[in-house]
Amino acid sequence: MYPPEYYLEDDKEKILRVIETYSFATVISRTEDDVIVTHLPLILDRQRGQFGFLVGHMDRNNPHARYLNSTKVFVIFHGPNAYISPNVYESSQLPTWNSISVHIKGVARITESRETVRDSMIKMVSFLEKGDDPFVLDKDNHKMQNFLGYVVGFEIEIVEMIGRFKLSQNKNARDKQLAKEHLISHSKKGHEELIDFVI
Repeated sequence: MYPPEYYLEDDKEKILRVIETYSFATVISRTEDDVIVTHLPLILDRQRGQFGFLVGHMDRNNPHARYLNSTKVFVIFHGPNAYISPNVYESSQLPTWNSISVHIKGVARITESRETVRDSMIKMVSFLEKGDDPFVLDKDNHKMQNFLGYVVGFEIEIVEMIGRFKLSQNKNARDKQLAKEHLISHSKKGHEELIDFVI
């Protein structure tokens, strides 16, 4: 079986927590003769469906928008990940890469109502804004009203979700704890240098 069963997470709350914490997703659709991929934020609506709905919007000119109406999609949420050197462990091991991700199969539908798209954008901003003085997107914001003409709203009903948590579960308790500590401390290592380099 692949991946091994001990890497598969079936705790619904843990899986949904990954989606809510790492909401920048990879959406994959099949076209007539190819696949099309878009990276964008999706917000989880826990109140509908067996597993919930994912709600988002994309540029109307994105070719992907044509493949989001009553079609199957595959969505990936990437959590923290890091290279794990054998030096991390107390016992003798080989190098590996630990990671947390969620794979989702769903059915996408276009949202026709401008008001529904507007409301979903307001909810998205409200969810993503953090800190003591969060920005509030007002429903009458004139820039947003103009923006609505340039985007397509959509939602994805989650029909299957799989947590793929590769976290040294096949190691002894001490090595597993050491790998956990390493993942926590190194999952964002190098981000500042990369951002400085590419911008």
